[in-house]
Amino acid sequence: MNELSGTKELIFDTFVEMASTVGYENVSMRDIAAKVGIKGASIYNHFTSKGQILEHAYAYYTEHLYDNRRPIDEMKKIVETADAKEIINSLRFTFEAADQKKYVRMILITKIVNMRLFQDPVANSVFTAMDKNNIEYVTAVLRHGIDMGQISQNFDIEIFADVFVSALEIMGVKAFAEPAYVAGQKEREQRILSLFVQLLSSSLIK
Repeated sequence: MNELSGTKELIFDTFVEMASTVGYENVSMRDIAAKVGIKGASIYNHFTSKGQILEHAYAYYTEHLYDNRRPIDEMKKIVETADAKEIINSLRFTFEAADQKKYVRMILITKIVNMRLFQDPVANSVFTAMDKNNIEYVTAVLRHGIDMGQISQNFDIEIFADVFVSALEIMGVKAFAEPAYVAGQKEREQRILSLFVQLLSSSLIK
């Protein structure tokens, strides 16, 4: 995907901010142009429609979704020696980055995806692919633990991965509701994560 710059980048960020606040349907190209400070017709020199901007948002999201996730080979090494708490903490990842602009974009596009989940097939596809990828990632890491004799073969890693990923997604969605929020920081979420640690710990072979 081509990187954005100049007026095109400003249009993109303005669209993402507006669409995540009032909804995609309630944003027009004229609204975006007015907020950017350019003439209504000028915006079409950069994007042919707001649909094209939305497509770019989905592409951006997909491209950067796993920037902060540990490589699976690194996770496999961790699961060979780590305790349950370290494994759970290592499996978690967020959009946080030194690049604040990218971080904000990812949070706002997350909101757009979730807002459009049941009405936009593309948003649904993006979410479904993300969900499947995350479950396969967690499953592959834990399966390696079983293969290496670190985790009991009776441990149902598919069910664990499904529930674990779903819980993390719910925590992540809350991030766009509270600007200072960090996934997993609330006491209730800490208790939920502790339950995952206990479940995994009970299946680790000492």
